Order: sequence, then structure tokens, then C-alpha cells
Amino acid sequence: MPQAEKHALPTHKPGSIEGTTLTCSDTASRRHALQTAFDYRGDVTLDIGGGKKIVGFVFRYDESPGVVHVYIPQGKDSVPQTFPADDVTAVHFTGEDPAFGKSWDDWTTKAEKERVKEAERLARESVARGEL
Repeated sequence: MPQAEKHALPTHKPGSIEGTTLTCSDTASRRHALQTAFDYRGDVTLDIGGGKKIVGFVFRYDESPGVVHVYIPQGKDSVPQTFPADDVTAVHFTGEDPAFGKSWDDWTTKAEKERVKEAERLARESVARGEL
């Protein structure tokens, strides 16, 4: 998985960073953790100073001016909120990555099967109308 290789993180599932926690002990580790959270396609839990925890999807991380943007689930909707990056003390990859294990090859194989089925259906309809 590109994120796991790219960030060289320990994993709990082969190739996945789900279940991993990154602590933010300094500026470099915080930058790495927040960039990894942005790259991740699932929800994360951010530890914010003072014992506060934020659960949501990191949809943007601005290294300068040091702001992290998170969609916070509220009922059927998600509400965007912004937090200072310096307040983040740890990032927990708690949500499932919905794209984990899916590859381009899997998608192209499935798409080709769907194209063949559609062509067969259209051919049957053409025969039924007497066009073929």
C-alpha cells in the first residue's frame, strides 16, 4: 500500500496503517503524523492538548500556517472544523481505510467484466429486435 511504504510505519494488518498511533513529540514528528493522517483515507482520532480527542476525517493539512482541517461526523452529515496543528499531541488511525486492498488491477478486471456483460446484453437486445 503506498501510504505504508511511503511513511514506513509499523502495521497491524499487512500493508495497512489502521490501528497505528503516531505521537507528536516535536515539529518534525507532528508534521509527519498530520501529513500521514491527510494521506489516510479513513477516520483518525487526534489527541488535542488538555486530554481532548477529535474523531474525524482529515481533509486538509496546511503546514504553513500550521492548521489541520477535519470533517467531524454529526448525524448523517459531517461538519468541517479547523484546529491548530501545534495542539495535536498524537494521531490514532482508528477508522477503516475504505480503499485498503483495492488496486488498479482489481478495478480494471472488474470494469472489463462489466463491459463484456453490457456488450452481451446489447447484442441480445439487438437480436431480439431483429437488428443482428
